[in-house]
Amino acid sequence: MSLTDKEAARLAALQRYEILDTEPEVEFDLMIGLLRSIYAVPMAAMTLIDDQRLWLKSHSGATEVDIPRCHAFCDQTIRDNKVVQIVDTLSDPRFRDNPYVVGAPHVRSYLGAPLTTPDGHNIGTICIADTIPRDYTAVDREVLADLARLAVIQLELRLQATEDQQTTAATRRAFLSVLRRAMDRARRNGPPSAVVTFDLDHLKLINDTHGHAFGDVVLSTVARTIRGMIRRGDQFGRLSGEEFGIYLENATPEAAVQVTERLRQAVEDTRFPGHPEVRVTASFGIAPWSPAYTSAEAWVAAADVSVKAAKAAGRNRSEMTPDKRDRPVPGLLH
Repeated sequence: MSLTDKEAARLAALQRYEILDTEPEVEFDLMIGLLRSIYAVPMAAMTLIDDQRLWLKSHSGATEVDIPRCHAFCDQTIRDNKVVQIVDTLSDPRFRDNPYVVGAPHVRSYLGAPLTTPDGHNIGTICIADTIPRDYTAVDREVLADLARLAVIQLELRLQATEDQQTTAATRRAFLSVLRRAMDRARRNGPPSAVVTFDLDHLKLINDTHGHAFGDVVLSTVARTIRGMIRRGDQFGRLSGEEFGIYLENATPEAAVQVTERLRQAVEDTRFPGHPEVRVTASFGIAPWSPAYTSAEAWVAAADVSVKAAKAAGRNRSEMTPDKRDRPVPGLLH
């Protein structure tokens, strides 16, 4: 795997946790507070490293929560794939000219352990820093590594609470939470966006004919197909048994139509090993963002109305909710 592929896989692993730019969470804050007390340092943090920035999920003593990745000590930690210790930054040619060394907060020593996911990707760190040189012991390094492993376990537990185990799509609760954040951004003149919901057509017939075990295979296979086609920044959730939702970020109504049609065709083209005779289709509804939606539930409900229209019109097609702002949108989508 090339370095570019490895970085893309690492970013995908980070994205899977849906934790960037989220609100503080008590379990991580308690861990970082404990970390600062154990090591008697002025700064401690749980960091996550995105494409071009380092973001602090939890911190104590830090003055910034979002810094350029190129200036981050923790970027070295995730690259080294081990606990990294810097006894004196002014004696280390990699960091002595770093703006956070020569300027505030004047970091002179650092200890960081990577947050390594179960599939081996380093998405961030647990780290401490001091304004004086510090030489940490082997025990100090091992304790930090253990705390990093504990943080990843907490991330996994957090994920399980927000991820549908059968399809790995977001749970309904988690998906609605994504929409609420999107609505907040939209009200602040954020980019256009849309919600798409869809139902699998005649899944009950498939279950009755081939058994519920195969019906589960259909659900998980279709979910994998959809998840593999949406863009980074889009979100995919399971709303109920056979109903799914997709949040399309930065998508005009016209773009949402195009994306939805690709997804609809991909579902129709999906094949199932051992059952070449089975064809699955889905009916899609599109609801562009509108200030008229007062809740995430209302936004989803608007898309659901269009799903019902698609089913009534013959299934295996897409329909769009009328734009609340009277913007002209395409009529027949399939």
